[in-house]
Formats: sequence, structure tokens, C-alpha cells
Amino acid sequence: MGQTLKIYKLLIMKPNQEITFEPYWWLHAKPSPIQERDWQSNADVVVVGSGYTGLSAALTLLYANLKVVIIDSKMPGYGASSRNGGITSGKIKPSFKVLKKRFGLDLAKRLIEEGTIARNDLYNFIKNEKIECDLEKNGMLVGATSQKAFENQKREAEELYDNVGSKTDIVEKKDIQNFINSPKYIGGHFDKDIGSIHPAKLVSSMAKLVSEKNGFIFSKAKFLGAEKQNNLFKVSTERGKIITKHLIIATNAYTDKNIPWLRKRLVPVISEMIATDSIGENRVRSLMPKLSTFGEALNVFYYFRPSPDRTRILIGGRRVRFGNENRSDNLNNGLLGIFPDLKGTLISNHWHGYVTFPLDQLPKLVMHDGIIHAAGYCG
Repeated sequence: MGQTLKIYKLLIMKPNQEITFEPYWWLHAKPSPIQERDWQSNADVVVVGSGYTGLSAALTLLYANLKVVIIDSKMPGYGASSRNGGITSGKIKPSFKVLKKRFGLDLAKRLIEEGTIARNDLYNFIKNEKIECDLEKNGMLVGATSQKAFENQKREAEELYDNVGSKTDIVEKKDIQNFINSPKYIGGHFDKDIGSIHPAKLVSSMAKLVSEKNGFIFSKAKFLGAEKQNNLFKVSTERGKIITKHLIIATNAYTDKNIPWLRKRLVPVISEMIATDSIGENRVRSLMPKLSTFGEALNVFYYFRPSPDRTRILIGGRRVRFGNENRSDNLNNGLLGIFPDLKGTLISNHWHGYVTFPLDQLPKLVMHDGIIHAAGYCG
């Protein structure tokens, strides 16, 4: 990561244009070590992983006056937390129809509501802690590319409103240009409560907050395993051992062979993104009049948004080609399929990270052998 190479013949890149293979977000908040204090040999809670999950868990425990130590093989936020699209969806992956069939109406409603609660908790956290992470609440449009997909969106919206009271605006074809200047979509649904953030600024601020509240974050402290001894855990890392009362695993898609029980229950998936060079705010607004975030009503879809400074377009999706990780053909073609007028636009950054899917596509909070595991967010 971080090298600069010359790329030739990519569809929307000029010959000899230099592209950086690290996240666009790192231009403003590159992961870096928190100033460390002395190594701690004991704790009330050890958290493995310093992304959103691990840092959020640590802050909750620090508010309860517990001694918390976070360990990570990399720097805080190095993984998906500083590489994602920064869309505050809060959506549960399976549709309401699927959830209702699988779990019944009451639990399906609670699962949908849990996603909304999580999003609102994030907004409140950002506000209460005065975190500067470019939060914008400009909504999200999920575009339909076929009449069948559009009809499915309408039915899902009606069912959510009737059963959960969740209001989603249906956007007809004649109104789609008010949201996006693209020939690809025949309609869609718009959720005004979804917003966007600068993901790397958020995770960086969370790490600093943990340190300010006397939490300990140790980078380059790879988790090697844990043994249960007399109701305590003896945690082994590359930097030393820690005795703790409680252990939380928050490694998600970056779970390795040292956490075998969790690893075999997750399917890691590569997600990649590109960012255009600056095209100016006027041009971005001409393509995205409401400066919203976007998704697609497809099984394999793109997600995209304006940059926080409103001068670039960022697009991401699941990797569909393996081999040369520096090939961005899929995203280039995806961007041109949405905005044909961007042909010839330069790409400044291309990067990837890992997300993970449990087999049932539902996030997990599980205790196994006394260890708490949180993972499986499906994006």
C-alpha cells in the first residue's frame, strides 16, 4: 500500500497518469500510532482490533471506569474503518420480506429497527463528542435499473411502512434527474436519514478519544492467542502478555488463523474503491444535484458518493476480478456506465480493503468460551 505506479490504457485515465494505491481518505487522516504509554500486563478488558468496533467497545467500557487495553497488529483504523465509502446506511442486508419469512414479523421488525437505532447512535456520538468527520445528512438513493427491480422496491417500501412505520420515498423515472444525472436508472427509493462521513477522520478521532479517556492502544501487538486460567484470560501478543478479566474480538474481516473459531464462520470479501481527480463542485452538482450517496438495487452493485469537499466522485464495489490488484477496470467501467460524460476523467486513488459476510448475512455479537466476538457486518 502507498506506492505510486504509472498505469496505462485504463478506460478513464490518460496515459502516464500517476495513481496512488492507498485510500483517498488517507490524504486527510492517514492511520498513525497513538502516543503509547508503558506496556500493560493486566486489564479489566482486552480488545483485539482497533477499528470502529474495537474503539466503540473500548469507549463504552471506559465510560464505565474500566481499564481497557486495545491491541492490533497494525495502526488504529488501518483496515476497513479507514477504507470504506463512509455511507451511514444502518441497513440490514436481508430484505424485510426475507427477515419476516425467516424469523417472523416481530423479530424482523426489531432487526430493522436495530439498524435505525445504530445509525442514530452514530449521529448522537458524533454530536456529543464534537467529532469533526464531515458528517452530511443528504440522504441515499438506491437506483433501480429494471422495472422488476423498481416494483420490488415499491413493495418493500410499502411493507416497511405498514409494519415498521419506516418512511422511504419512491422516486419515479420522471423525477430521477432531481437526484442523479444518469441514464442508468429508471427509478429508485430515497432514504433521507442516511448520510455520509469521512471514515478515516471518524476512526482517527475515536482512537484519540480512547487515549484521552485513559484507554491504552498498542499497535504492532499482533494477537497470538489466549488461555483461560482461573476465570482470567492470559492473552499472548507479539509484544508481550496481558492478564485480563474479559476479552473482546473485534477483527471482523481481518480475523486470522490465531482466531480459528471466528475465522471459519466468516467469508471475507474484497471491496475496492476509486476516487476521481478534482472535477470541481459545479460539475459534481450537475451529476448529483442533492449531493446524496447512492447504491443500486442489484445483487452485485456499485455504491458511490461525492467527496466531502464536493469536488470528486468516489465509487466502490466488490472485486470481481482476481490477479492484478492494481487493475481498476471494473470500477472505471462502472463509473462510466453511470456517468458517461466522465469519460477521460483522471483517477487519483485506487484502493481496497476487506469486508465480511456470515452465511446468513446478519451481523453477529456472540460469546464463545467466555470470549465476546463482534463481526459480520456485510459491508
